[in-house]
Parts: sequence; C-alpha cells; structure tokens
Amino acid sequence: MEAKAAIFERRTIHLFEPKKVEEKIVEEAIMAANQAPCHRLTFPWRFYSVGSNKRNQILNLAIEIKHQYKKKEENSINILRTKYQNPSHLLVAGQLLNKDELIQKEDYAACSCAIQNLSISLASNGVNSKWSTGSITRNPKIYQITEIDMRYEEIIGFIWVGYGEKLKEIIRPKLNDIYKII
Repeated sequence: MEAKAAIFERRTIHLFEPKKVEEKIVEEAIMAANQAPCHRLTFPWRFYSVGSNKRNQILNLAIEIKHQYKKKEENSINILRTKYQNPSHLLVAGQLLNKDELIQKEDYAACSCAIQNLSISLASNGVNSKWSTGSITRNPKIYQITEIDMRYEEIIGFIWVGYGEKLKEIIRPKLNDIYKII
C-alpha cells in the first residue's frame, strides 16, 4: 500500500484477533519510526517489544489497578485478558528525558511523529495498531516490570499491534475548518 493510502486508511482499533504479525513487519515499522523528524537530532524515542512473561505481569498490574476500588468481576478480568493477550505485539513507547523543559516538549512531539510513522508503516502492511496511555503507563510498577529507569526515560504509552476489525469511518473536520490562508 502506498504511504498516502496508508495515512488515509489507518485507524485505531480496540479489539484484536489472536493472530501473529510477522516480526519483519514490526521491525520495518520501528525503522520507519526512527525516520521521524526531531529537533536537535535527539532521537528521544525508545520502543520495547514485551514478551509473554512480562505481558502477563502487565496484565496482572492492569487487573490490580482496575479493581483496586471495586470487587473483581470475572467478566471485567476476561475483557482485560483479551485486551492484553490477543494483540500480536505489545510495544512500550518511551521517551528519553531531557533536563531542559523546552527540549523535553520538543522531544515528545518527535516521539509522537515516530509513533505516527510506526502506525502508518504497519497500516501499509495491513496491520492495525492502537497507541494507548492511561494510569498503567504512569504507574511506578510498570517501570519495574519493564526494567525502564524512570530517572532517564518516561513511558509515553503502549502500542498494540495486530489484526482486527477497523472502526466505522470517522467524520473529520472539513479542510476549510482546519486550514486558513492568512
């Protein structure tokens, strides 16, 4: 698929099938991410592919977080289990931290571009993805599980990779609503 088609056809999906994506496709997507623009050539992005043992640990943390204030319900646990185990790959996206606040903000923008490149590359190969954040990505225990040193790097999200059903067409703003010649 051409880049333009991948940009227009890429959609976030939420329900993944338990079908494996070739490692070559994921690695190609990481290489595409690494082509993202970044200020001052900081290359602040980092990606970690989570193996099954650590994915189960993350699932257990998700269950713990979800049910810390309410009773554990089997249906809720099954939904989380499907969410964490069905996608072919779970990538953790990290950002190297910079002491300069402005550079750190620029680096987050660069990481966002990298994740978009990754998503478009996957879409060009017929693979779906979802970038998600949430309390689990900010929980100190996730840093222990992933062995990421939070003094030097921040987890900026999970990227779910796999096959699944795309959502319905999104009605986006019209060009004249988002673009003005001034």
